[in-house]
Amino acid sequence: MRELPKILFVAATESDALQFISRLDNSRTYKQKVGLVHGGIWHYTSAKCLITGHNPDATAAALREAIQVDKPIAIVSIGFGSALSSALNVGDVVVGVNFLNQIGLGSQYRPVQLQQSVQDMMRRVVRSVPGIGGILGSIVTVFDPVRIPAEKMKLHMSTQADVVDQSAIAIANIAEDEKIPFVVARSIFDMSDERVPELERYVREKAHLSSSRIIGKLAVNPARIFSLRELLGRAKLCRERLEVFTEAFWNALLEGKEHADVKTERSSSN
Repeated sequence: MRELPKILFVAATESDALQFISRLDNSRTYKQKVGLVHGGIWHYTSAKCLITGHNPDATAAALREAIQVDKPIAIVSIGFGSALSSALNVGDVVVGVNFLNQIGLGSQYRPVQLQQSVQDMMRRVVRSVPGIGGILGSIVTVFDPVRIPAEKMKLHMSTQADVVDQSAIAIANIAEDEKIPFVVARSIFDMSDERVPELERYVREKAHLSSSRIIGKLAVNPARIFSLRELLGRAKLCRERLEVFTEAFWNALLEGKEHADVKTERSSSN
């Protein structure tokens, strides 16, 4: 049986990648120097999911180490993001083609733009799954979460980015330096005009929620705008949309590899 290429998933938290992790056969979880790793069999091939946390520099260090260990054929970063564009709704998937740095003083990550051929491939993938509300867009990375609508608007005006996160620019820089194909997909957890309570952070970071801890969090957030049920529903929707996109991307990657293999075989036979 032909060996399929290895793929490395990257997520800030277990909650972001829970849908993917739950699909792993012969799954295992272990700690490496690079951080927490979930490994197993996914679509008949070895796959790993690296959990990095939200710090962009920690993400970069962990990813560098993981690349040296695993030598993946592609990197897929999945996670939640906050909308800066008013056109985006909860659950929409933004596939990054432009990556911007707004982390602050001392940050050396350079802006990255995907090559047009890669953008065209991503566009085909997005069009193949219209139910995810997918677009190609710009992702800006910051150090601290952007929660207040006025701050989102200010960031959008200064960058024209569609979504904000805390790791995309680091992943784009490392993958480009190592010349590894990559994709960064962010599913919208909160819209541009929404102010989400601190409880949102807890829901997004915890793959398995403790009832007693939830009660404690609710107690310190009496004026919350959203109910816990709604926040959990959003997280579930985001994970489901990311899974659909990831499946489509993987199929496109394999299809491209098969075409390349056929071309190579024909060239060798001539």
